[in-house]
Amino acid sequence: MVSILLTVLKIIGIIILVILGLILFLLLLILFVPVRYYGNGSYQEDFFAAKLRASWLLHLISVRGELQKEQALHIYMKIFGITVYDNLKADDTKTRHKKSKSTKNKTESTGEIQAASAEEPYSEGVTDEEVPSEHNVLEENGIEYSTPIEKKQNEHLAEHTRIDTVEGNDGSNRKKIRIVQKIKIILIKFVNFFKNIKFTFNKVCDTMVRIKNNIEYYLKVLQLDSTKRAFAACQKQLKYVLKKILPRKYRLNLHLGFDDPAVMGEILAVWGMFYPFHLGNIDIQPEFEQAVVEGDFSFQGHVSVNAFVRVACILFFDKDIRRLIRHLKHSEN
Repeated sequence: MVSILLTVLKIIGIIILVILGLILFLLLLILFVPVRYYGNGSYQEDFFAAKLRASWLLHLISVRGELQKEQALHIYMKIFGITVYDNLKADDTKTRHKKSKSTKNKTESTGEIQAASAEEPYSEGVTDEEVPSEHNVLEENGIEYSTPIEKKQNEHLAEHTRIDTVEGNDGSNRKKIRIVQKIKIILIKFVNFFKNIKFTFNKVCDTMVRIKNNIEYYLKVLQLDSTKRAFAACQKQLKYVLKKILPRKYRLNLHLGFDDPAVMGEILAVWGMFYPFHLGNIDIQPEFEQAVVEGDFSFQGHVSVNAFVRVACILFFDKDIRRLIRHLKHSEN
């Protein structure tokens, strides 16, 4: 019994070790296997084309993009050589879905219109006797009305006439009350206007004082030695990341010309000054008699995730950067 239990525990331990080993292997692959990228393109007067390709782990995962003049950007992704994403196909699928949906809506609306036209023009509850006619005449208090609407209009007019008569009897008193009320309203608005001006002025002054205090605080923080060391550390890590991201190899061939030969001469002088940086990877074919811009380019490089993890760990555990973050949070509070 004990031997069986030990055998089961042994098997479980082996399985756990295998799973941990696989997880560790995947982490090492993600951290240290670089993503390789390559791009090229060319430009002429009436033509432009560019291609970009990125792959990981011997093209296990690859992403490609193509762009040409007067054509949409084409991006597609492959895993194990199988296309799992294509933006042009996705757009076509969405377009077809929208067209089918609009066609279905049009069909449903057409069916509803036909069904409505098939119904009777009048509801079942309405009879010919209830429909008003031009020959129907109403009589009340010796006055004849051709339609009920005319009757209501006359009643409304009589009511207004009665109200105007009552107001005429006491019109002078009401006019005086209205004038007093208008004067009170004007005075209240006048007082509120000056109160709003005072409140706005106080608010602007408080804002200016707060801004002044914040500026003084930030200037003091920037003058601290710890802040200077924090900026120096960030600058150093930024240079490291750029060095890892930028292409290792590149080539640029330009056929360049201007109408003014002096401009072309100045560009060639600058190109010669920066030769220690590009080391001949930028080639210019000058044209002194006409304006022309043509050329082609290519580049390739790789970047690893471990570079970003390294920079993140250094910045996270840096005491000066953490102190700077605390100062900034204190200023926000």
